[in-house]
Amino acid sequence: MKATSDTPSAEQTATQPGPVTAPRAALRDALTRVERGVSAVRFLSLLLVIGVLWWAQTVLIPIVVSILVSYALEPAVARLKTWHCPRSIGVPLVMGGLIACIGGTAYGLRGQAVAFTNRLPEAAHKIAQAMANRPSDKAGPVAKMQAAATELEAAAATNRPPKGADNVTPVRIEEPTFRWSDWLRQGSHGVADLVGQLVAVTCLVFYLLAAGDLYKRKLAHIVGPSLSEKRNAVEILAEIDRQVVRFLWARVLISIFIGVAMWIGFLMLGIENAGVWGVISGLVFAVPIVGPLLVIAAAGVAGFVQFGTLAMAGAAASLTAVIAVIEGYVLTPLLMSRVGEMNAVAVFVSLIFWGWLWGIWGLLLAVPITAALKAICERVDGMEAFAELLKE
Repeated sequence: MKATSDTPSAEQTATQPGPVTAPRAALRDALTRVERGVSAVRFLSLLLVIGVLWWAQTVLIPIVVSILVSYALEPAVARLKTWHCPRSIGVPLVMGGLIACIGGTAYGLRGQAVAFTNRLPEAAHKIAQAMANRPSDKAGPVAKMQAAATELEAAAATNRPPKGADNVTPVRIEEPTFRWSDWLRQGSHGVADLVGQLVAVTCLVFYLLAAGDLYKRKLAHIVGPSLSEKRNAVEILAEIDRQVVRFLWARVLISIFIGVAMWIGFLMLGIENAGVWGVISGLVFAVPIVGPLLVIAAAGVAGFVQFGTLAMAGAAASLTAVIAVIEGYVLTPLLMSRVGEMNAVAVFVSLIFWGWLWGIWGLLLAVPITAALKAICERVDGMEAFAELLKE
């Protein structure tokens, strides 16, 4: 009979946790739980930031627009400063010159703008007549449903008693589905909000230009006491300045091209108020995707209303579509890729996200905001992966 020993074998010793391996396993489990907790906190923080951006968009959008406008005007103020013109005088001169240019352009186009506005009711009437008088050899599904509804109403009317219980014919009062007073009241509220936002943006731009680099120096002081942290903050701000200014000037050049092309093209087609169409197109095309589609549709309507033929409507819409293709596939990719140094997928995703979050303003501000985020992520530890996704 073989004697048994209480001493564990080598295999048992290897499989059983010793006094050293057990604390290591517990430490690994604790680190795993901490990492999961940190990931959850980051995800919740991201959702919180998105919620705050949506909730506070009424305040944040004018601030972002003011910062972009101040970036665009800062080179002019700096140039005046090199000519020994102090900032306290250069800022009012630059802003006064900008307001004078905008006012002078509006005053020069006032006649065409009034004529354009006066033609809107006539255009709506002609479009309604064209839709009502369009020939139809075969009734479509909608027409059949309307005919069926009419027959059902007629059948119900024949079975309905002519008078009520008190020998009085019932009367039904139908309220109008559209009231001009409600439309005017809502429109006046929208105009009042727009004017208030423009005043707020103008004042904030003035104060930002008057402050100069004060807030940049404050940010560099806030980020940390070490010299490397301050240098990193200065480099981030300088990169944001460079990309935002380049984006704004590229956008201005694209808008000028669109405005001039639309003006010349509509003059050649003989469409009235070509100058107004050029200004409107230059502004509306700044909204990616949505803006060009709206101008193409409006150009087709304008050609049909003025000439009354589908050929001229197609010519106006086709001309606008050609300009939109040149802008969307040649100018904008060429300039914006050099300006923002981002790939097309990142730009498109940013348009979707910011358009969903802030609407039209989000589409306008998506590219500069994303370019600024890329500049920050490139120089912040732990965010390099996100910056790599945005790069070309």
